[in-house]
Amino acid sequence: MATGAAGMEAPDPRTEAVGPTTHATLPGLPPAWTKRTVLRAKAGAALRRLRLKLAGSRLSVATLGRAPSAVALNVQPDPFPGSVDEANALFQGRYRFAGQLLLSPHQTPWTLGGASAEWQEALHDFHWLRHFSAAGGDAAGRQARMLLDGWLKRYGRFDAHWWRPDLAGRRVMAWVSHLPLLLDGADLPLREALLESLVRHLRYLGRTDKGMAPGPGKVVALVGLALGNLALGQWGRPLARSLRRLDDALSGLVLPDGGLPSRNPSDHLAVLEALVRMREALAAAGQMPSVAFTRALDRLAPALRFFRLGDGRLASFNGGRPGDIARIEQVLALAAPRGKAPGRLPHIGYERVEGRRFALIVDVGAPPPPGHAAEAHTAPLAFEMSSGRDRLIVSCGAAPGLDENWQRVGRSTAAHSTLTLDDQNAWVSVADFDIGLRPSLPAMVTTATRNEADGQVWIEASHSGYGPRLGLVHRRALWLDPEGGEIRGEDRIEPRGRTPGRSLAFALRFHLAPDVRASLTGDGTGILLRTPGGDGWQFRALGGHLALEESVSIANPGPPRRAEQMVVGGSLDAGRVVLRWGLKRLDAKA
Repeated sequence: MATGAAGMEAPDPRTEAVGPTTHATLPGLPPAWTKRTVLRAKAGAALRRLRLKLAGSRLSVATLGRAPSAVALNVQPDPFPGSVDEANALFQGRYRFAGQLLLSPHQTPWTLGGASAEWQEALHDFHWLRHFSAAGGDAAGRQARMLLDGWLKRYGRFDAHWWRPDLAGRRVMAWVSHLPLLLDGADLPLREALLESLVRHLRYLGRTDKGMAPGPGKVVALVGLALGNLALGQWGRPLARSLRRLDDALSGLVLPDGGLPSRNPSDHLAVLEALVRMREALAAAGQMPSVAFTRALDRLAPALRFFRLGDGRLASFNGGRPGDIARIEQVLALAAPRGKAPGRLPHIGYERVEGRRFALIVDVGAPPPPGHAAEAHTAPLAFEMSSGRDRLIVSCGAAPGLDENWQRVGRSTAAHSTLTLDDQNAWVSVADFDIGLRPSLPAMVTTATRNEADGQVWIEASHSGYGPRLGLVHRRALWLDPEGGEIRGEDRIEPRGRTPGRSLAFALRFHLAPDVRASLTGDGTGILLRTPGGDGWQFRALGGHLALEESVSIANPGPPRRAEQMVVGGSLDAGRVVLRWGLKRLDAKA
């Protein structure tokens, strides 16, 4: 038996069996990071870049052509409701996107300065048309058409930046879902300009298919293409070709556990939302989705539920953002009204444990594979946890809308609830021109097992990220009693072959959500935590010096917020250290 930081004994599967159920997490995602796979990924990225450049060349753009003189338009359903309040704000020239508010009461927003990249993308994707549709009336139609007219005059025929395939796909989705708003009462020049731009969008998206990297952006672009085909009445070969391309994109993207290679929860939401829109449109047209499409959607819905914490929003792993709870619930309600979050996503390396009023998700996977690692965070064995409806232990976040310096902070190991050595990241990121950020070689290897018995869960995992530089391996074990509201952990640093030959500082970090109140106990050996909802927890640790330090929250759009972190620090002299810690609920609510 092992004695935890809270002074109680917990079963240790290294010395005795916890129970009959043992699961092994698959070791990373194929293909692994090797010289061969890196070269293959770089070659593929270079070829795709060339194809996109050709699709956006003057000759290609000149042959996008004009719209036919007469065409029947079919409105595609927008399954997500708009907001009258948001429409009123837009009427007043108050444009709030991606956590940033810009005012433009007397001028077009297309020329506003000082906007973040995410704000500009949200403006250019036209998702806000649903708010005008929700408001209804002549005034809403006039305002929507005025904004559309301004965009078409500037970018309607082509713009290399604002016609990026995934953004163009999102824009097509919005246009074809709100055609009555845009066309009823429109004069002939505006109707012709919109129809011409829509047709040019579809032809361009059809040419960029092979130039898009596998991932959520390609799925969104292809869904936009297929919805555009439906809107223009192209239900024959054009629609069949678009849906076949979509099936091909999904077959290599959605893994058997519903995970995506990027390991980013926000990507799961984006893909599932696009598929829900596609399924609704096919149903309205009396069309049946393919088996591959249905399989991908059915796998994605449980995976998205997996990443939800107690507040209903998403964990912030690998560039993920918590997201809007209403959007998440709407997507899940349409995708799969009923369902339970799985306990594991073994193909992408995550484990989840739900208890009485708490949920915990731990990252036990390797870095995302080539082509999917551009937003990856160096956070092996990090976990996030909620208590009731409040976040408790988190990461700093992905810094949406902030500059590269903040995003670099968010990607670092120290910005996550895991262990750092020598103030270094767990694996070294290399800026690669072709495929973005990637781990240096040899790449980190992870292992994980999960044992369950009598309602208790024991998870053991390790990573070798510090091995090539420091000759050390980090092992983490978590024991959870879901009913009793208790979590115990053990973090070990062990040598792998050679030792560093010098003293190394270590820091075991537990970042707290910004609204959590924390205070050291009188004897300095523990920290008391209180969530906004009133849940109380006590944290204790053995093996290092416990301190309460400043942190920062950059998980949500907007400026950084002050937060705190619990840190167990010390010095590693003999190449080995054992840290034990525990979290225990003080006043669980019924």
